[in-house]
Amino acid sequence: MQAPILIGELELTEPITGIELPVREDGAAYQGVQLLVRAQHMPVGYVLVGPGGLGAEAIGRQVWDELAPAVNEKRSRAGLPALDALPADGIPVEQTMADEPADTPPMTVVVCTRNRPASVLVTLRGLAAMCYRSFDVVVVDNAPSSDATKDAVLREFGGDSRIRYVREPRPGLSCARNRGLAEAGADIVAFTDDDVRVDQWWLNGLARGFRAASDVACVTGLIATAELGNAAQLYFHLREGWGASCERRVFDLTEHRDESPLYPYSAGVFGVGANFSVSRAALRDVGGFNEALGAGTPSGGGEDLNMFLRIVLAGHRLVYEPSAVVSHVHRTDLAELTQQMRAYGSGCTAALFAIALADRRARRELPLKVMSGMARMLNLSSAVRHNPTLPSGLIKREVGGFIEGPWLYLKGRRNLRRLPELQG
Repeated sequence: MQAPILIGELELTEPITGIELPVREDGAAYQGVQLLVRAQHMPVGYVLVGPGGLGAEAIGRQVWDELAPAVNEKRSRAGLPALDALPADGIPVEQTMADEPADTPPMTVVVCTRNRPASVLVTLRGLAAMCYRSFDVVVVDNAPSSDATKDAVLREFGGDSRIRYVREPRPGLSCARNRGLAEAGADIVAFTDDDVRVDQWWLNGLARGFRAASDVACVTGLIATAELGNAAQLYFHLREGWGASCERRVFDLTEHRDESPLYPYSAGVFGVGANFSVSRAALRDVGGFNEALGAGTPSGGGEDLNMFLRIVLAGHRLVYEPSAVVSHVHRTDLAELTQQMRAYGSGCTAALFAIALADRRARRELPLKVMSGMARMLNLSSAVRHNPTLPSGLIKREVGGFIEGPWLYLKGRRNLRRLPELQG
């Protein structure tokens, strides 16, 4: 697999058409097209089509060869007969395949941002165009260095009563998210980042997740890749594997456990902070975001994993719902990617260390599981270690962050205690 790769979608209920690769400004030729395949906008799976197979017939044949079992499995669950082939005009629309939520509860969407006015506007435009019936948006500008984001948001969305701007002076993503929670008016609060593009049915998917089981406190969603324009973006895409699963999963401490021996401390199994929603009733049980974690703190991340773990360890259910889709724009700059991978490592162990300090059971279970997790992380890195077109040395940065995480969390706690002094 080699960049650049064009990103696209294919809806199975519509006629399949051929794809013509555009000409890039830098002159580099696309090495293929990665398609997110959907049926009635519900994700089915991914297909990577090479540059030699972009005709309509070839695409249809490859999609059916790779995804026929997944399509027929979803049809079977909906009480529909299996298909022998993919019709050229598309699969007929079936009411039982829609799985639309019976109710659409009001939601507040919190978008945290800092000094990225152009990027957050892209996210807000997608939110403003969503199909959901009742929602509002709180834009939390986190310790900005100027009024650029405020001016941009108010200039474009000042007349939209659904979108509200607030400034949070305390630095750190967890501080910003807790401010968003305080400002939210709905009982369900959804979070996304300023570097994503939201799907028009995103909130419908989150609502679907909350009715997938009883006592659901948190719903995460699928994070697709928005761009694969260079080697840095491809590295992150292969290393993190976001959005790989198109099947719903329920997680708890009883009958819905992951098979991994690391569970429930396995990083990434629950979802990612760029796409999740929480019940405020459950948050009253587990508390808000840990403000010693996250971007803007020494650990650089981990506030999302920490929250997911606290929800599950408190006895609630978490649902991964793939029909709640956002697309993430990965870092294109190698220096930024290097810093991000280090923060992913340190954020992971910082989040786990924070859990261990607060939970006796975690203190007993975590030491052995962390060692197993380190070995698992190195094994999963094979997808990037053996590709000569990708940047090297990033695994070492991630492992370095993994080792530093607990110390950085303690530093973050110390900074919180000194925050009034530092601000003064």
